[in-house]
Amino acid sequence: MPNVESSQRRRSGRLSRQLPVVLSGVDRDGFNFGEETETVSISKHGASVRTAYPLRLGQEVSVRTKGTQRVGQFVVVWVGQPGTSGDGQAGLEWVEVRRFWGIEFPPEDWESDE
Repeated sequence: MPNVESSQRRRSGRLSRQLPVVLSGVDRDGFNFGEETETVSISKHGASVRTAYPLRLGQEVSVRTKGTQRVGQFVVVWVGQPGTSGDGQAGLEWVEVRRFWGIEFPPEDWESDE
């Protein structure tokens, strides 16, 4: 099961993108939910999303893009803590990595001049 330490190691660069998505699954209290929300950032390996639902580490959720209607399965690897800048957000990682966002990401060894 993923933990907070492993989620802090970044395998790929992140892009700050607010893309409309539908997040669905079962919250940590056992209730089914479907929520129209948006991404905060995306990467080749996952995304962070805004959510009003209490999620738990290791649980699977579905993400459907509103524009292309693509659906993907993700695992929750990070949950923002109340009172922090991450409050109301969750970090998601692919169950099986695939092209999903419709964006070409830079190669893994690419470095910015900044």
